[in-house]
Amino acid sequence: MLRDENLKALAREKFHHFKTLERKHQELDDIIDKMEKKAVLTPQEEVELKKLKAERLRLRDEMLALMKKAQEEANEK
Repeated sequence: MLRDENLKALAREKFHHFKTLERKHQELDDIIDKMEKKAVLTPQEEVELKKLKAERLRLRDEMLALMKKAQEEANEK
């Protein structure tokens, strides 16, 4: 069983868009962290924060699926 970092490296090699997903996920992390540090959010910011968190989760799920696929392909060899 490969560890997470090894799986990420393998997924980066096999799936060219994996790096893009990682970058977008990190960008969303940074934006979300910044918003959550605010003392008060406007209702509009609360809606935006919820959307950003949903998108971040979608990206994470997509990355995990690619990591799983990379591991399965590595196990077949």
